[in-house]
Amino acid sequence: MDYYYRSNLAYDFTLFEEPQTNGTSARLRKGKDQSEVSDDTKQNKEDRHSRDAGSKTITRTKRRKSNFARIALGVVFGIVVAFVVVSIIHGQVQLTELNQEIADAKAQLAEQQSIYTQLEMKVDSSISTTVVEDYAKSKLNMNKASNSQKEFVNLSDGDKAEVSMSADKNIFESIAEAFSSLWS
Repeated sequence: MDYYYRSNLAYDFTLFEEPQTNGTSARLRKGKDQSEVSDDTKQNKEDRHSRDAGSKTITRTKRRKSNFARIALGVVFGIVVAFVVVSIIHGQVQLTELNQEIADAKAQLAEQQSIYTQLEMKVDSSISTTVVEDYAKSKLNMNKASNSQKEFVNLSDGDKAEVSMSADKNIFESIAEAFSSLWS
């Protein structure tokens, strides 16, 4: 019976039954007076209450242990979830900062390219042929070459090659020259 109370506390139907003694119910026992029946009922209730109290303390300690385990598991799960959320937010913040740095660098590059183009245009305009000609005439007193200053070279005689040889050769140069003539 003790096993029955421990294992089936949620379905204890004996609480709703009339107390029985020696196989007879209280209604069938007409010889006993009502006070004896109530005493038996009180005693059965006290026995059940003491059995229930013992099993309730056991279930309470089990419930406390399981509640502590559940709470600890919930706290650990909450910490893990919070860590994941914080990691995602931190990654997004870093990504946003890097994208902002890239956008700033691109804007600075575009500005520097604009300045480069402007300076290149200034240099090109200051080195044009007309500016150089004017500078040569006014500052350096130079004039264009006339026909009398031009000298023409005739190249129709053919190609000629001259090898100049130095008269001072040491022994090492002559040995090197001998080896090079063998290979060629």
